[in-house]
Amino acid sequence: MKAKIIKGQTTSATRSILADNIPLDTPYVIQIFPVYGCNFRCNYCIHSLNPSERGYIADKKFMDFDLYKKCIDDILEFPQKIKMLRFAATGEPLLHPQIAEMIEYAAQKKAANSIEIVTNGSLLTPELSNKLINSGLNWLRISIQGVSAKKYKEISDVSIDFEEFVKNIRYFYDNKKDTQIYIKIIDCALSEGEEEKFYQIFGDICDKISVEYLLPAVSQINYAEISNHEFEFTQNGVKANKDIEVCPQVFYMMQVNPEGNIVPCCSMETAYIEGNNLQNSLVDIWNGKKRKNFLLMQLNKVKHKNKICKECQIYKYGAFREDILDDRAEQLKTKLL
Repeated sequence: MKAKIIKGQTTSATRSILADNIPLDTPYVIQIFPVYGCNFRCNYCIHSLNPSERGYIADKKFMDFDLYKKCIDDILEFPQKIKMLRFAATGEPLLHPQIAEMIEYAAQKKAANSIEIVTNGSLLTPELSNKLINSGLNWLRISIQGVSAKKYKEISDVSIDFEEFVKNIRYFYDNKKDTQIYIKIIDCALSEGEEEKFYQIFGDICDKISVEYLLPAVSQINYAEISNHEFEFTQNGVKANKDIEVCPQVFYMMQVNPEGNIVPCCSMETAYIEGNNLQNSLVDIWNGKKRKNFLLMQLNKVKHKNKICKECQIYKYGAFREDILDDRAEQLKTKLL
C-alpha cells in the first residue's frame, strides 16, 4: 500500500500550545462554506434530517463569487498568513459550479499555507479533476461512506456506481501534481472485517488514509443506534477529553457562511453570528466586540447560556491536548479584556 495510515494525529502539521498564543492576531483556519446542500443524506449528518428539524444554518444555498473574492482579499489583510483555507462545512463543496475558480483565486493570491477541500468525492469527473489539479489545491480530503454500492445506499441513501467512483478517484491520483489526497472513512461505514478491504481499494490511490471514529455531532440524531462503539475517542482515535468545558476551536478559526455571516466554529448549526463579511472586513470581525464576548463566554464556562453550544458535543471529541484551555481560562480572560 502506497498511502500512509494516519491515527492519533492530524494529517499535516504539528500543533503548538494554543493557550501560549492567545489572543491570536490571525486565525489559524478560515473555513469557507460554499454550498448549503448535499447530494448525500448520511445517517450521521444533519442532512439526513428534514430542513424543519435542523435549526438555523444559512439563508443562501450558494455563496456568490463576488462575496468570496472579498473574503479572500480580506484574508490578505491579516498580519500573518493563515495556516489553512478549508472548503467544507454543512454541505458538499463540489456542488458549487465555480469551486475550481474559487481555489484558483485563493491560490493566486497566496491566501493560505494550505488550501483544502473536504468532499464526498462522488462528483469528481476527469474534467473537474483536471480543473482542481491545475487550480493550486493542496489537499483533497475525501470522505468514503462504504466499500460497496450497497453500503453507500445504507449509509448515505444514494445509489452510486462504486467502480466508477473508485475509477474517478484513481484518475485524480494518477494525474495530480502537487495536490495531496487524504481518504478517510467513518468506522460506522465499515462492517466487521471490511477495514482491510477499505485499505485494499483505496490505499494505492491516495497519499494518506485513515479510519476515523464517529462523533455525536448532531443533537437531533441518536448516535447510539448508528455506532458500534462507545464515544470514548476523538475523530483521530485519541482518548477524548470529555471533561473539558472551554471550546478551543472558536479561538483559532472562523467560518464564512454562504450569505456572508461569520461564525466561530464548524458546528452543524449556526452557534453564533459574529458579523457579516458584506458589511465588515474579516479582520474587524476577528478583533470585534461580538467575537470577544463569545470567547469570554467560553472562558467563563457558561456556554450553557447559548442554546447551540449547550447541546454541542463536538469540542469534547475534537480537542487535542495542545488545545485544552480550561486550566488557563482565568489567565486568558485578562489577555482578552
